[in-house]
Amino acid sequence: MFKMIFKGITLFFFIIFLVVSLAIWKGGEPFRWLGDGLVIMGKTITDFGDSVDEFIDGSIEVRDNVKKIKEVISPDKDDNR
Repeated sequence: MFKMIFKGITLFFFIIFLVVSLAIWKGGEPFRWLGDGLVIMGKTITDFGDSVDEFIDGSIEVRDNVKKIKEVISPDKDDNR
């Protein structure tokens, strides 16, 4: 069991060392796609947040209009039906 844990930890540190050395050796070029992807994701999330904010701002007006329509369609239950 300890041999497997030791091999796992050794493999983990080897991969970390390999990634860091590759990033330093190539000047970060192999990982540039990751940064570009994060930028695209950030812009998409920002656009989504803006659309949600617009929806929330508009939903107050929609909510008021729906209440008015409900009042017109089914007024108070004072009717003796």
